[in-house]
Amino acid sequence: MVKCDVIIPVYNAPEYVEMCVFALYNNTDINTLGTVYLIDDKSNEITSNMLDNLQKKYKDKKLKVIHNEENLGFIKNVNKGFALSKEKYVLLLNTDCFVANRTIEKLISHMENNKKIGLICPMCSNAANLTIEMFPGFSYMQMDKLLEKKFSGINYDACTVVGNCLMISQECIKKTGYFDEIYGMGYGDETDYQFQAMSKGFEAKVALDTYVFHKAEMSFNTSNKKRSERLEKNRKIFFDRWETEYYKLLSKYEKNDPVKFILDNLTDEDKIPKLDFVFVLPQMGKGAGGVIYINELVNYLSILGVNIGMLNLYNGLYNEIMIFNPITPLYFDKFEAKYLIATIFDSTFFAKKMAEEKNAKMIYFSQGYEFMFLEGTKYGEVESSFKIADYVLTISDFLKNSYKKLFDIDALKISNAIDYNMLHKNKVDKHKRKGIFMNLRSESLKGGFILNDIIKKITISCNDVDLYVVDNSVVSDFCVNNNSTINLNVIKGPVSRNEIHSILSKCDILVDSSLSEGFGLLPLEAMTSGVVPVVSNALGNLEYCVNNENSVVVDNVNNPDVYVDAVVDLLNDNKKLDKMKKNAIKTSEDFDFEKRIFDYKECLNSISSKKVRPINYKLTDNDQVKLDKYLYSDSRYRRIINSCKRNYDVKSNTRKHNLKVLLKEFVKANLFILKQTYRTIKNKDYHL
Repeated sequence: MVKCDVIIPVYNAPEYVEMCVFALYNNTDINTLGTVYLIDDKSNEITSNMLDNLQKKYKDKKLKVIHNEENLGFIKNVNKGFALSKEKYVLLLNTDCFVANRTIEKLISHMENNKKIGLICPMCSNAANLTIEMFPGFSYMQMDKLLEKKFSGINYDACTVVGNCLMISQECIKKTGYFDEIYGMGYGDETDYQFQAMSKGFEAKVALDTYVFHKAEMSFNTSNKKRSERLEKNRKIFFDRWETEYYKLLSKYEKNDPVKFILDNLTDEDKIPKLDFVFVLPQMGKGAGGVIYINELVNYLSILGVNIGMLNLYNGLYNEIMIFNPITPLYFDKFEAKYLIATIFDSTFFAKKMAEEKNAKMIYFSQGYEFMFLEGTKYGEVESSFKIADYVLTISDFLKNSYKKLFDIDALKISNAIDYNMLHKNKVDKHKRKGIFMNLRSESLKGGFILNDIIKKITISCNDVDLYVVDNSVVSDFCVNNNSTINLNVIKGPVSRNEIHSILSKCDILVDSSLSEGFGLLPLEAMTSGVVPVVSNALGNLEYCVNNENSVVVDNVNNPDVYVDAVVDLLNDNKKLDKMKKNAIKTSEDFDFEKRIFDYKECLNSISSKKVRPINYKLTDNDQVKLDKYLYSDSRYRRIINSCKRNYDVKSNTRKHNLKVLLKEFVKANLFILKQTYRTIKNKDYHL
């Protein structure tokens, strides 16, 4: 069988590297892959460590990690890979580019069918003159499936090939040579190489039946200014060499534009997402752990070929990887789905109504013991949300057993998971100073008021310790630290996952006083980093926490002294601490996200294949009376939809809207000042 080596130059961006490799191995026949070279250009410690984890994970699949002793730059890394490659074809792949199903096989097929082709690349979500943006509701995998269906076997001449996913024949490399290092760190190098190859008689093509995801710029990690300067410099080099040939080819390309050809031959019907599963999110949010987890599920399940998407009701700030284009309220009527997945109790009623409109079923994905949310003030609403679900999916034995006891519902259970590759440290650092990590959150249920007291008592009871506190509270006022041997480092949240990973790498102990966790990801992430959790006996934490083996589980959860005593004990007993660290790492390996994602796929397949029966909860008269408070009438449902649409309507007068919001906030701020002034005068408390 014809094989293809893969060259992936790496410079930081570990989360992209990880997904890139996952997509490569899960979307390519292993018999087609030669050696996959991950060439690490002196990346940071997190990236370097993760690459070693990947090499261990894929040791039987010919993945080879090469760590450069110095930073060589993008082009020299590519050339280093060319020198190592032996197979008939070589794929140059950026870390922020993810292949789809049979991408490599399809590119090889084009080259095998036309021996003149020396270089070929796919269509892309972000690739200069070969960009087709993902349609609303589509993932890049679904875009690839659509293009393969409509344009199988078709390729066009490329005006300029794109280097983020570029296949080159070994014959072309032998006759043309390597990339010209005059282009420095990159930009224009692959285009120059294309024209060099064409001068040797090779053809450069773009495959219309193949589509990949590309974020762009993650492989270079440079500022906009430096990027612009480099681009301008390299453009001059290129046009000094190839201006005449380039414009001649551009003239032909404009008459035979592959992007225009594709878009002209796709119908409105083709652009309607026809999905099996759609997560319904009230809002994307940077600091919301549940939101991040669901986004990751959609990413990885999409890569595995699950026909899944996401619907967002309201805008929100979110900067993590998204390999799909979410459905917004503007497209409520323009998608099809078999199952809608609600993600929190107050979204189940909307999801149920929409499911009825779409002739679909509703799955309730319960990630926490939501009866305790908002101090238990929504108990009846939470209870009703379970009684309307067709299926319940949850994340821990505690939650599964609770729903069985409360409603006699047999929920489907798949444990949460963590990013083992990113978090696991191959070498346990011997810190001169111990580090303690805490995550402070506003909700009383998360135990922030207890953590504050623990922080103060640690400054009194301990010495020579670094305290790292991520402050996600709305308003925080920390204790006075009079202990000169203790560094109290407060990091204002929300922070990115990479920042959390970086902080954990400096720590030995995590303290988490949360009073309720459906599963609890942070203590498990800490375990993966070789950090021993000191946690409350918070329900779902017992899914993986074993007292005095891989963690310390506090039963007297509202007593800060018990947590502090446990911390002091660990700090004073290095032998015990090291033993528990090793046990913690061993426990966490079983919760590797890349292992668990297949359980999610199997679970969803069991629902869609009808292997699992719907719940069909039998409502009593009292249930119905309670439920009527929350079920939507047609008119109320439409009002909600119209409200969501206005929130997303980009055609509305944005400036007018922003001025209105600004004026509203100005009035609120001044009323607050007046209120505080009145209170100051009344109480004669003038220090305010």
